[in-house]
Amino acid sequence: MGEEMVAFYRIKKIKYNDRIYYYLYKEWYDPEAKKRRSKLIGRCDELEEVVKQFKAMESQWCGGWDLNPRRPTPSGPEPDPFDLARAPPLPSMFICFQI
Repeated sequence: MGEEMVAFYRIKKIKYNDRIYYYLYKEWYDPEAKKRRSKLIGRCDELEEVVKQFKAMESQWCGGWDLNPRRPTPSGPEPDPFDLARAPPLPSMFICFQI
């Protein structure tokens, strides 16, 4: 079996122009290249602002629009033609004759 990839997140402190910035990185081990890999996610203060904006929008209703407007909403399973056939209407009054 192949090795399971385990990713973790790390915050790096970087000093630039007499200011200190914190960056969020995703790190993992690549078994094919036999190297540790990393990817910059973003600056922590910017990510916190995005989270605040998302939480503020959370209470707003989106309108229930389809997320993929190019594809029509499925209507469900089609009924069988036999189910669509109608029985003849029953008479509204039954008349019994006795002979």
